[in-house]
Amino acid sequence: MIKGWEILTAAARQVKKQSDPTHWLRDCLARNSETEYGRRYDFRSICDENEYRERVPLIYYKDIAPLIEEMAKGKSDILFAGKTEAFEKTGGSEGGGKIIPYSAESLDDFRNSLLPWLGSLAETYSLGAGRTYMAISPALRAAESTPSGIPIGLPDGAYLGKDVLQAFAELSAAPPEAAALTSFEDWQLATLYHLLRASDLEFISVWSPTFMLGLLDGILERKDELISIFRVRQAHDDKEVLKRLNAWDGIDTTTLWPCLKLVSCWMDGSSAPYAEALSKRMPQAMMQGKGLLLTEGVVTVPDAAGRPLPALNGGFFEFLDRRGRSLLYSELEKGEVYEVVMTTAGGLYRYRAGDSVRCDGYAGELPALRFAGRCGISSDLVGEKLSDAFAAECLKNACLSGMLIPIRLPEPGYLLLVAENLRVVSEKLTRLEDELCRNPQYAYARKVRQLLPLRAKHVPNLTKLYTGHAISSGRRLGDVKMPALCVDHEWIKEMMGA
Repeated sequence: MIKGWEILTAAARQVKKQSDPTHWLRDCLARNSETEYGRRYDFRSICDENEYRERVPLIYYKDIAPLIEEMAKGKSDILFAGKTEAFEKTGGSEGGGKIIPYSAESLDDFRNSLLPWLGSLAETYSLGAGRTYMAISPALRAAESTPSGIPIGLPDGAYLGKDVLQAFAELSAAPPEAAALTSFEDWQLATLYHLLRASDLEFISVWSPTFMLGLLDGILERKDELISIFRVRQAHDDKEVLKRLNAWDGIDTTTLWPCLKLVSCWMDGSSAPYAEALSKRMPQAMMQGKGLLLTEGVVTVPDAAGRPLPALNGGFFEFLDRRGRSLLYSELEKGEVYEVVMTTAGGLYRYRAGDSVRCDGYAGELPALRFAGRCGISSDLVGEKLSDAFAAECLKNACLSGMLIPIRLPEPGYLLLVAENLRVVSEKLTRLEDELCRNPQYAYARKVRQLLPLRAKHVPNLTKLYTGHAISSGRRLGDVKMPALCVDHEWIKEMMGA
């Protein structure tokens, strides 16, 4: 095992695993009892999780935005005790604009959730002889900070802890300097150059599979440019890269990275078809779905079998059922979908993150919780109330990959944007319409002709176009997820004008 992996796995073994989330909650409330928020709800007198849920309200970001603004000005002891270490912008499906505060303790919780996962991967997949590529996104804009000088944004690897940052950098096939490039074209070329030179690449960890698919497409689009660079250098390693690059068929990446063992990315919800496409281009590797890791905190992490289990080191979590009841892990039922409510050491108390999970059963005493979709993304043209999670399920059942957008004029209806040939897609549209009609409001609206029949539009390079739009809206490349149902009005106008 090379030194970088030895350092990461040794750090993972040092993490003390939390067995009871209520212990975490009690410690958190005691530590933050003298903060402005802790005094408001008298954290000191709360005895258990039931009393906590009775006395502390459910909140959305807007409810604590004024307090976060005070923290951005440099004020301490507002949502958590002590100073704010950093902020991070959210990169969710509905765009950015929110900043999430991090305390020293919340960064420790990230570390204590992620390091054991990496240690488990090293053991399960015999990683350790080669390098990795772990979600290094381009900067694309200058470093930011709040008016008081608190940084906004953390470098990749910072969530693992300062003591392993050097090991992370040494293991990475793409050096940190590549991520610092602010031009997309320069970042892409530098990243591709280093990835192609990493013949020992063992492990890839990205968020969205479209991120990695974009890099593979970049190799094809810039192949002549890359070949020219390797020819000019004429180093021995570069000659070997040229052989592999010239032999590549443009699809199966085994030629490029014969040692690749594992790819970790989003595989659930609207990401499912893109993960399947990535798997076909990387048949030499196993695929493992990401746990639910949000800017706000870690909700689930995969176990050795790939099941997304609760991150007990990440915080205290509740789950709202369809009737709005708050449930704990042990109360969840297989097959049911729940909204995630999180309490974190970063000052989020009973915070509605906007994500939903489906309980896939239990692994021992813990439920396997797969991402189902974004709660906040929905479309309601005439009362049909379609959700992103439902749209993703319908597309999957109809064997389609694409994006539904609601159209209001000249008559209301839904348009499916697809990158595939329309003749192939048209055969599946009827199936997709039938799937959507499982929603009784949609079925009724179609029956009484409130909604037009489902239509499809061919959009070449759909993923690339949407990614470009998302980046221009302020989101980070690595965070961009293709939604199954898109209600972004600017994107819809762009597509209808195309």
